[in-house]
Amino acid sequence: MDSHKETHRYAFELVKAARSMPVDRAEKQPHIQEIRTQYQKQALKLRTNKKFS
Repeated sequence: MDSHKETHRYAFELVKAARSMPVDRAEKQPHIQEIRTQYQKQALKLRTNKKFS
């Protein structure tokens, strides 16, 4: 998936959850953590590919 779309999806989900709870608790929600984890894995993969290519 496009990294910008992932970033936006993460931000929108975080804002939606933060409306009803503090941001630090919203970041610990499983679906938000999953989005962030996938985004970080993709960024690491791209960084590694750049480094060794």
